[in-house]
Amino acid sequence: MSTVLVVDDNRTAADALAAVLTREGHAAEALYGGASACERLDRGGVDVVLTDLRMDGVDGLGVLEHARALERPPEVLVLTGYGGVGEAVRAMRLGARDFLTKPVAPSTLLEKLSSLGVPDVAVDLGSSAPAVALRERLSAVAAVRSTVLLVGEPGSGRRRAVRSLVSGSLSVVTSPSSVGEAGDADTVFVPDVDRLGALDQQALGRLLDRVDGPRVIASASPAWRGSELYYRLAVLVVPVPSLRERVSDLPELVEAIVSEREQALGRTAPRPTEEQLAALARHPWPGNLRELEAVVERAVVFGRWSLDAEPVEPSVVELREGFSLPQHLESVERGVLVRAMEQAGGDRAEVGRLLGLERNTLRYKLKKYGLL
Repeated sequence: MSTVLVVDDNRTAADALAAVLTREGHAAEALYGGASACERLDRGGVDVVLTDLRMDGVDGLGVLEHARALERPPEVLVLTGYGGVGEAVRAMRLGARDFLTKPVAPSTLLEKLSSLGVPDVAVDLGSSAPAVALRERLSAVAAVRSTVLLVGEPGSGRRRAVRSLVSGSLSVVTSPSSVGEAGDADTVFVPDVDRLGALDQQALGRLLDRVDGPRVIASASPAWRGSELYYRLAVLVVPVPSLRERVSDLPELVEAIVSEREQALGRTAPRPTEEQLAALARHPWPGNLRELEAVVERAVVFGRWSLDAEPVEPSVVELREGFSLPQHLESVERGVLVRAMEQAGGDRAEVGRLLGLERNTLRYKLKKYGLL
């Protein structure tokens, strides 16, 4: 779940968008002007700002500039009914994640928000050897404009690492049709480049061929190797460690996430006991930092008793009176689906790839277990 600030001086439009986002599980707040949005941003706890461009007083670009100047800046999506290339370019240069023309379909907006769903407080924390090595490598890479490949598991913080590498405007290429159409952005980020189709790989290759083109940063899973595109992108390779590799950072990571969610949700949250921290350290964390954020948010909302990771199914089943094999298999199947959804950040295509299920079968199973 993200905390989203919806800013529009049209109250009806702001309330309608906030209602859509709330129904989908986001914590959405509607504000009716740029000045009040800037005041709210100063209190912190906002993950994403969805702002109209043209407003009286402080307009959308003013909100954008204010948001990006914060110590922990939220992502910003700019909406307008008067789309223009010049306005879009200016918004991107100021750090907007995307520029959308009204009316925007709820499905499109939700897809954009889903693409932003990244751990935003945890990747640059910790004193473990992998965390220190990541910071040192990111610091070295940030000083040059070479092509970068971030290698890590889904949910490990690859997108958050990109922000530490970019000082100018950033264009995030999430739609296959937009690969290579970077406009005037200083840097282009292509997430999950190992999942691009042949045509998209060719388009990305043309972008890399441009002498005056933007800097390209891409992310991929650790298993991706061998293709021509891999060797073109693997100029500066930055491994992003999984949470399993840095479990000694858990106390600091949990504290940071708890503090952030306390501020966002306006409530005091429990801290884990020593026993709970030990249990968290034993968990395999297939969803990495994204999974950890979900665990912590459950604790903020439900209390300390829920500060537990999803249990791993035991390999040996205790057979006793009342045992039901069908029920047990359904429980295992649902647990695997939940784990895959967390690891894929809700991306159904990625869930299908992880589990080897075609789309209709996956949809049937998600519906069966109430996970749609």
